Amino acid sequence: MPAYQPSVADTIRSLVTKQLNLNGYSQNLRPDDNLWRLGMTSLTCLGLMLSIEDTFEIELPEEALKESTFRSINTISAAVESSRK
Repeated sequence: MPAYQPSVADTIRSLVTKQLNLNGYSQNLRPDDNLWRLGMTSLTCLGLMLSIEDTFEIELPEEALKESTFRSINTISAAVESSRK
């Protein structure tokens, strides 16, 4: 029986929680919450991007490196899924 593999969204939620220091909020973090309203800055966005690339062993394309890509767990998940193909 294979070990449990968290979904892309679950993994991203974990990375976002760590990067934005939302430990007490992580259970309430919805897939469509605006991360910029929760404290995302350009610096934390860069750290999150690097964590995502390391975790998923991908390189996000240059056109994905914009605020709208990192707006929510859903938008980040879509970018990751697109880069994994």
